[in-house]
Amino acid sequence: MKIILAVVGVLAAAAVIIVPISLELTKSDDGGTGQREIPGDRVECQPFNNLVQENCTANGCIWDPVDGAPSCFLPASDQYGYVISSQVVNLTAPRAGFKVDLKKSGQTLYGNDVEEITFEVTYFSDQTLGFAIYEKGSDPVQQRPPVEITLPSGVTNDRQYKVQLTNSVIGQPFNFQIIRQSSNAIVFDTAMGGLTFADQFRMITTKLPSGYLYGLGENTHDTFLHNMNYKMWPIFARDQAPDYDDVNLYGAHPFYMVSEQDGLSHGAYFFNSHAMDVTTMPNPGMTIRTIGGNLEFFLFFGPSAEEVVQQYTSVIGRPFMPAYWSLGFQLSRWGYRDTDHIRQVINRTRAAGIPHDVQYADIDYMDGNVDFTVDPTHFGDFAALVDTVKEDGLRFVVIIDPAIAANTTYATFNRGNESQVFIKWSADVAIPDDQPADNTLLGNVWPAGKTAFPDFFKSSTAQWWTEEIAEFYQTIKFDGIWIDMNEPANFDTNVYSDKLQCPENPWDDPPYPTMAARIGPKMRLSDRTICMAAKQGEDDQYYHYEVHNLYGYTESAVTQSAARKVTNARSMVLSRSTFAGSGQYTGHWLGDNFSRWSNLADSIIGIMEFNLFGMPYIGADICGFIFNTTEEMCNRWMQLGSFYPFSRNHNIYDAFDQDPGVWPAVADASRRSLMIRYRLLPYLYTLFHLSHTTGSTVVRPLYHEYPTDLEARQIYKQFLWGPAFMVTPVVDEGKHDVLAYVPDDTWYDYHTGARVAAAGYVTLAAPLGHINLHVRGGYILPAQTPALNTKKSRQNNFELLVALKNGTAAGSLFWDDGESIDTYESGHYQINYFDMAANKLSNRIERGPAWSGIGPQLDLIQVMGLSTRPNAITVDAVAIGDERYIFDVNTLLLSIYYTFDMNAEWVILFQ
Repeated sequence: MKIILAVVGVLAAAAVIIVPISLELTKSDDGGTGQREIPGDRVECQPFNNLVQENCTANGCIWDPVDGAPSCFLPASDQYGYVISSQVVNLTAPRAGFKVDLKKSGQTLYGNDVEEITFEVTYFSDQTLGFAIYEKGSDPVQQRPPVEITLPSGVTNDRQYKVQLTNSVIGQPFNFQIIRQSSNAIVFDTAMGGLTFADQFRMITTKLPSGYLYGLGENTHDTFLHNMNYKMWPIFARDQAPDYDDVNLYGAHPFYMVSEQDGLSHGAYFFNSHAMDVTTMPNPGMTIRTIGGNLEFFLFFGPSAEEVVQQYTSVIGRPFMPAYWSLGFQLSRWGYRDTDHIRQVINRTRAAGIPHDVQYADIDYMDGNVDFTVDPTHFGDFAALVDTVKEDGLRFVVIIDPAIAANTTYATFNRGNESQVFIKWSADVAIPDDQPADNTLLGNVWPAGKTAFPDFFKSSTAQWWTEEIAEFYQTIKFDGIWIDMNEPANFDTNVYSDKLQCPENPWDDPPYPTMAARIGPKMRLSDRTICMAAKQGEDDQYYHYEVHNLYGYTESAVTQSAARKVTNARSMVLSRSTFAGSGQYTGHWLGDNFSRWSNLADSIIGIMEFNLFGMPYIGADICGFIFNTTEEMCNRWMQLGSFYPFSRNHNIYDAFDQDPGVWPAVADASRRSLMIRYRLLPYLYTLFHLSHTTGSTVVRPLYHEYPTDLEARQIYKQFLWGPAFMVTPVVDEGKHDVLAYVPDDTWYDYHTGARVAAAGYVTLAAPLGHINLHVRGGYILPAQTPALNTKKSRQNNFELLVALKNGTAAGSLFWDDGESIDTYESGHYQINYFDMAANKLSNRIERGPAWSGIGPQLDLIQVMGLSTRPNAITVDAVAIGDERYIFDVNTLLLSIYYTFDMNAEWVILFQ
């Protein structure tokens, strides 16, 4: 009999996994119990092959079955991997670092191992280093994924890290460590072995300084903190709904962050665009496997979690600055019957008093699901509808899918074909008989018949795509573009004879298939997408195999440019498929989720992860996309979704309407939570400005602000807006209270302004229609009187929420016109800095050189945390009357009703 036990630590009466170790108890022959620790450092030999002992040992691997660990695993690095084959060479200016050559040692796993490789380390800055493992004599820069990155430069004697070889003697096994200078924490350590560099298989394993591991997406997992018990996480863009555990979803973000034992954080970006798997290990550690490219990593040493994200986004690209209107509430569905149906939803929302800024049209509006067309029967007055609703401040977003109907009567296809914009077959494979003579790859998506796929790596495609969008804009005056199905998705690949068939070849059927291929109907990489043997690029230089994960990235970049050009404004792009750096161009939603309580809860994990990935404009389909929601679920989801950075209710064609005006109780809950969102939009907008300019997160997990709090490191059902606003939703059916974790700090109930007395785990009342919100002491949040859309709310006066901690607080407001392009860069902005200390609240102004000033004034200041009512309040040394302020003796909330000029600096004294 075998029993698996977990060893846990206890903190504040709650279980915390400190080091994920398990024990195997085996009953001995004499009836006693022997105890054997599950090994935490096994690098599995040939995953998915289900090796038996004879095959395992014949492959040079070790066989030792232990429940909870791989039975077949690689030997130590002195028997498998690479050995030092040259002297260490120091790099010269402009980059500091070193390199050393290595030679293959031991058996092969999948064949075609590269015999000689180079390990090169580059010190980019005091906080950022890079290392690359590549074929000796090749140029690693030329082999990088074809996306733009910006690497820092400037190393001093204050580097936060050091890199050392375990042994630099020629002929000795190669291993290395990357160490944090300040604490000697080893953040990357290859001592477990497993290094492999073969033609279509690369692998590297590292120990980690702690098991607090985050990131590595996009895939499904039910906690924010990763499970370290030999879990494999696939990374490969696929049209896959999140209906299974541990499956790859729509994008690829090979970035992770580790919170070290002392609370410092570091991050690592694996700069590779191929399909890959990451297997966690209880040691703690991880193995990364991929099917091509170099093993190139950039490490970021923070030392805080927010600084790690800032350093990461400085390399991949800072997030775009969203239009102000795109932070408003948005409504959509696949299944609007006609324009009257859309009008009904808009009118129902307005009648319920629910704020509403953006209305969508899914593929329903198209004629036969064909891009850049309008259904003349059901949507004949679509253009008039868009023009009419926009007069009252509503904005419109239309969907445009990448797959183009391959019909010679369709002008868009003909123009694209003439410009050679579509992905082609490679000449290296046997092209199926039903494919055209010009080698254009045709698949099957929404339009009837075959579809072609634009190659967004080509400049001709960018020009054609922009021209098609511009021509369509002459018909429909949309404000933003929603790009879906861009993994790219393709229906029933390899399944039915009349659908796309990918011939057998090394790219569609690599020696190591990755876990990403294990969920497809035929277990091929090309399942649900196009063939890996297709060719892309200006000179057909890339196999789709190499750049599949970049399809959504390249489409997003071209679409953002086109949208801004035709609207002459910031516009908005929303993409399903993304890659590291996509945040420069697009927002993202979490895909085709289900109307399930589990998907409601998991959405919090998703929005926190994508903020780590440099994509803060993120949300999930509120109330769920697939299946019918329930009234209670939609009530709770609308409350949570009111605080997604991207807030949109959307569902599928065969479900009933779920816009919040359908149910009176949901409408009431939605109105209340969205009015809070709209009141705090100036704070949210300022967070996006900081994200755009510094790379910081908008939504963040609690541990970012409380890095030494071990409990905060594992919280995933609560989140923060920036550093100062905590959201604690109900995510479980039938619950009328919620177990909240309140970090040991100064907190105030947003609804009452009263200080929260307790810290740690606290049960909070949460009747249906109520969401618990807290403001952190020490911060000042800019606000504005809400309205039913942002066009109206931006005209209302401002407010300040001042939450004191030991008598001090600070905050800022970023303001511009809300939709012009690059306002900060061109000087069309104003920043108000608010600071309170020693009973003095001041306003300081930074104004861009091209900015003329803010229109609305400030007419309400609420101060939380004063011990008594002030005897007098002066503004710029002039006393204001007692009737201008109210002090609540029960909550200690001071409300000041006085008009302040937002374009002038002023000082308030509390006496």
